[in-house]
Amino acid sequence: MKSNSHGAKSAANGLMSAALSLAAGCALEVSFPPESMAQDAQPTSCNVDWTKLNLSPQQSSQIQSLEQQWYKDFNELSPQIRDEQSKLQKLLSDHNADPIQVMALQQSIARRREQLSNAAMQNYLNKRKVLDEKQQKQLEEMMRVLIISRKQQLNPGAQTEVMPDKIQNLMRRVRDIFPVDSK
Repeated sequence: MKSNSHGAKSAANGLMSAALSLAAGCALEVSFPPESMAQDAQPTSCNVDWTKLNLSPQQSSQIQSLEQQWYKDFNELSPQIRDEQSKLQKLLSDHNADPIQVMALQQSIARRREQLSNAAMQNYLNKRKVLDEKQQKQLEEMMRVLIISRKQQLNPGAQTEVMPDKIQNLMRRVRDIFPVDSK
């Protein structure tokens, strides 16, 4: 029986990991406009309407603080990425450009993007920690809807995979029986 319990917990943890992976895709959708518009650059993430989660004043304050931290991180890293992208574009248009320099710059851009992506995910997870279990479930559902909407926007006309209701109900029951610790 213990192995069944462990298997169900693993399944619940797997489901939560999948949900977090999907959230990661939505947590950071940073675009870097041309330099002429650089001062207007703002982080664009899935727009979670936190007010729908019935936050307490303390939770609201914590979410706001985390949101300010995200803007600070974004405003610190995004200009560096834009500058390096601009340099890379110039190098790519120069037929005498050093291939090693091009690769180094491309890798630097990738590292900074990864750093920004990690900051976005960490911020999302920190916001999630502020919520109680009921609010976390509501957030999970909101994210699911946002992700489906995002997929439809990116691939209009593509059929989205819909899980049969019985499987969704089973997954929900497993999560309710074996809640994932938010440590």
